Amino acid sequence: MAAGERRLTPEEEAILLAMLGPDFPGSAELRAQVPSVLVTGGCACGCDTIDLRVAGDPAAAPVPDGDPLSADIRGTSDGVLLFVRGGYLSCLEVYTPDDAPARLPGPDRLNVRPPGKPS
Repeated sequence: MAAGERRLTPEEEAILLAMLGPDFPGSAELRAQVPSVLVTGGCACGCDTIDLRVAGDPAAAPVPDGDPLSADIRGTSDGVLLFVRGGYLSCLEVYTPDDAPARLPGPDRLNVRPPGKPS
């Protein structure tokens, strides 16, 4: 682990696994990456968005870059995006239309949409 990197918190890992719960092409490879994920940084605004790096040599997922997995947070206008770059988990972003920094919800509050599903 490089300086400044850390392991996922249990809450962050639960959100990743919830986002990757639905089956879609590449979901098995992405789920297999989760135990190797390290957090490399976060957003300067103070929200719970985190940058990810997959350590080791797990298989890359056949998921196109630029088509994030998305989820609405039930009861809010907030959401969560999971980005993949080069077949590897790269960013977990939480967003809100409010000015306050966005917080990660509990995984049970997510309405996950697999890639290719309309919002």
